[in-house]
Amino acid sequence: MTKILTLNNISKNYNDIKVLDNINIDINKNDFISLIGPSGCGKSTLLNIISNIDKDYIGTKDIKTNNISYMFQNDCLLPWLTIYQNATLSKIFNKNIDYKYIDELLIKYGLYEYKDKYINSLSGGLKQRLALIRALATKPDILLLDEPFSALDFQTRLKLEDDVKTITTNNNITTIMVTHDINEAISMSNIVITLSNKPSRIKNIYNIDINGTTLEKRLDNKFNYYYNLILSDLNEE
Repeated sequence: MTKILTLNNISKNYNDIKVLDNINIDINKNDFISLIGPSGCGKSTLLNIISNIDKDYIGTKDIKTNNISYMFQNDCLLPWLTIYQNATLSKIFNKNIDYKYIDELLIKYGLYEYKDKYINSLSGGLKQRLALIRALATKPDILLLDEPFSALDFQTRLKLEDDVKTITTNNNITTIMVTHDINEAISMSNIVITLSNKPSRIKNIYNIDINGTTLEKRLDNKFNYYYNLILSDLNEE
């Protein structure tokens, strides 16, 4: 296995409040990792540190790539740009984006015929799909997802979960996702990391030994075993 990201003793304070306390994680290429823990424990802060948005922390990180995309909980789309312009926005930073690949994603997610319209014509689910297309446009080595499906209805959520898992697997994209949903974490990930309340520490790291699609994993007999372990972690003080 090839390591693509290592976090060594990462700690973070906001003023006098310690949010992260000695976080150590090794992430291999092609891993799909979910971070799950109480609200406000610092999960999003950890993504900000990995992405280099937040540079004010203690500890070290070793990242083997600069090609990182970040999909936020809020879609962060620009309403004065068309759907296509939003999808290709990364051309500002990366002149080598694959327009054919973006067209394929727009077609796959039912947005291509509307590409010249503005985003106020889109439903919440379609906006999240567009935000996902924008994040995938550079074919990133690492994809960061901060509760990307939390605002979606259940059926749309299941479809997007499976699409994201398939796309990241087929394109060898290492993915780190923050979620509050245990079902989502288990069904999408090969590794689930549980975090304590702040100051956040790693409680446990679970290797999810279930194969199949996200729906098939939810129906597997071992699913409840992992669910109960993770739920127990989250219920501990």
